[in-house]
Amino acid sequence: MKPVAFVLGSALAFAAGCAHAQVKAHAQASVQPHFAHRFAIELTGNAAYYTMTVPQSVYAASARSDLGDLRVLNGAGEPVAYTLETQGDALSVNRTRRNVEWFALPGSNGDTSAGASLGVTIAADGSLHARSPAQPPTAQRHDELVDLGADSATIDAVWIHLRNDSYQGHVSVEQSDDLRTWEPLGDAELLRASRDGKMLVQERVAVDGLRRRYLRLHWADSEPDIGSIEIETSTRTQAVPDAAHEPWRDLRVRAGQANGEYLFDTDGAYPVDALRFGLPQRNTVVNATIYSRAGAGQPWQQVADASLYRIESNSGETTNEPVQIGANTDRQWRVLVDTRSGGLGSGLPGVAVRWRAAQLTFLARGNPPFELAIGDRMLTSAAVSRAELLTGGTPEIAPARLGEAKAVALPEAPPADAGQDRDATRRYVLWGALIAAVSVLALLAVKLAKGSAPGK
Repeated sequence: MKPVAFVLGSALAFAAGCAHAQVKAHAQASVQPHFAHRFAIELTGNAAYYTMTVPQSVYAASARSDLGDLRVLNGAGEPVAYTLETQGDALSVNRTRRNVEWFALPGSNGDTSAGASLGVTIAADGSLHARSPAQPPTAQRHDELVDLGADSATIDAVWIHLRNDSYQGHVSVEQSDDLRTWEPLGDAELLRASRDGKMLVQERVAVDGLRRRYLRLHWADSEPDIGSIEIETSTRTQAVPDAAHEPWRDLRVRAGQANGEYLFDTDGAYPVDALRFGLPQRNTVVNATIYSRAGAGQPWQQVADASLYRIESNSGETTNEPVQIGANTDRQWRVLVDTRSGGLGSGLPGVAVRWRAAQLTFLARGNPPFELAIGDRMLTSAAVSRAELLTGGTPEIAPARLGEAKAVALPEAPPADAGQDRDATRRYVLWGALIAAVSVLALLAVKLAKGSAPGK
């Protein structure tokens, strides 16, 4: 019986091996991504890294809400490392320093009128002038009075430049608009010291929360010998991105089934952060509630409440500002307008959406041509952090741009007269050969069994 067991075991092992190979081959074929869209990437110069703003066509082609199906491929079809960064609400901050007028104050003589006890007079424009050109000796000083001037810029700090070779002392700062009422603003430790030919200096006093024109510096320790006083100002302006970074896109609006209901769709997973409405009739004011959802069959989620208006006057037409929201990648949108005062009247509103496009940076490994592939819902993001991607100091990053869409071979459709997939014939042939082989082995086993029976 041992030969029979051996033959049967070999047959089963052969069948199991063939089945495993078939399953493995099918699994390997199934994990190969199929991108619905491919775009050429045009490079500038010869650099290791390239960057580009993700255009609208890529968002429209994505099958996911996070661009997780995006890949950058080299000429051999290999994926390369990349990072995706969404630009935030960046502020452009310009910092400058300028000298300001300051006055060493004598001790109070009991006169409490504005500026009198301080030894200064206030001009019509608010500027301060010393009553006497002579400054009191250091030993008789207790405070300094600082005139910040009429500056609309934000004041972040006061710099007190010392003449002392060595000084350490504590200063507290108060603010006032009329030299009568003073509010505490902040304090700091000033330091000026030298050692081994090196100078250690701390002369900056942060004044966050400054709202008044005049400052009073009070010294808890000995008064320093002040050379000059500067203020550090900053102007903050919203960074204005170009059209590629923050595009507006008009959408088609349709009336819903309910009174005052309007619906519109985006054709991609754009990270919408603002909506702009255009009302169909002049002199309209309505309250509206905005909803969104990822797709049909899902519940509507409230996004924002807004007051929409379009008012005409002698000076022109006034409309409401765009409705600001957090980045929202939902594709379906709904607006419900309060109709108790007539709603929007006749006509449909105009709607435009704005989004802040992501920045794609990739490492150009391998040979060109490079391409951007997208559109496989089964993929998840392969993006790495910027710190992981940009290693080795400060690398040169050259610009790139999205080129023309490339032709993509679609999966073969199943025959019209068969409900089978394209691999059905191949699988049937393989399984038929497997069954035939096992049958032959089984027949041989039966013959061997008869030949080894007693009496044969």
